[in-house]
Amino acid sequence: MKMRSLILLLSVIITATSFAKKEVIVGGYEFPPFVILKNNVPSGMALDLIAVLNQSQQDYHFKFKLTSAKRRYLDFSKKKYDLIFFESIIWGWQEEPIEPTKVILNGGEVFIAKAVPGRDKTFFSTFKGKTILGITGYHYQFANLVTDKDYLSKYFNMRLGNNHEDNIKNVVSRDKPTIAIVTKSYLNLFLNENPKFRDKLLVSDKFDQIYRHTILVRKDNHPTVTEMNNLIDTLRKKGRLDDVWKKYGK
Repeated sequence: MKMRSLILLLSVIITATSFAKKEVIVGGYEFPPFVILKNNVPSGMALDLIAVLNQSQQDYHFKFKLTSAKRRYLDFSKKKYDLIFFESIIWGWQEEPIEPTKVILNGGEVFIAKAVPGRDKTFFSTFKGKTILGITGYHYQFANLVTDKDYLSKYFNMRLGNNHEDNIKNVVSRDKPTIAIVTKSYLNLFLNENPKFRDKLLVSDKFDQIYRHTILVRKDNHPTVTEMNNLIDTLRKKGRLDDVWKKYGK
């Protein structure tokens, strides 16, 4: 009887193990609305996409790990995570053992300035004599995708911070000519939550860069790029991606 119980127990353990989901760590850094940090608690589009992926298949359990824009390459090389969402291969990843999925979402960054009488969108036609506010570790097209703080300060008079909301509010509070670069989707989200700023901001029609967001996947690992493409295609056909995008005004 004891032997039969032991065999049954082993059978249950083996069956449970065979159906256990593989844990997959997804890296992400503050990049609203894709990753939003409030009181150091992450939320946003990437977290919602992880939740949908976990609900839609039985092979993998996706789990979020916070990194930073500047530290994300080092953390990847140390294998602290294996996937990163809403990223582009041209943002410093060319030498890493990583490859992109198909484009999952388009987006872009716009320029904003303080709305003052007599100022129109020609204000954005030149950066000469203006301070430009950006985010540490981000790649900007107009600055040749260079992230070095000293280079950006010397050649573009850039001031780098870590908080997108602060950059928007600093633009409004400064009297000196100042421009900030903001993700269009985050700006829409911010203005929906803070409508009093709508009349205080001048927003460019032109983009610094147009995003072609992908998921970057570690090579020779699971899930593969093909698997991720198939998962995303399935979610798209079922309308699950649209549910996530609409939540953030996309």
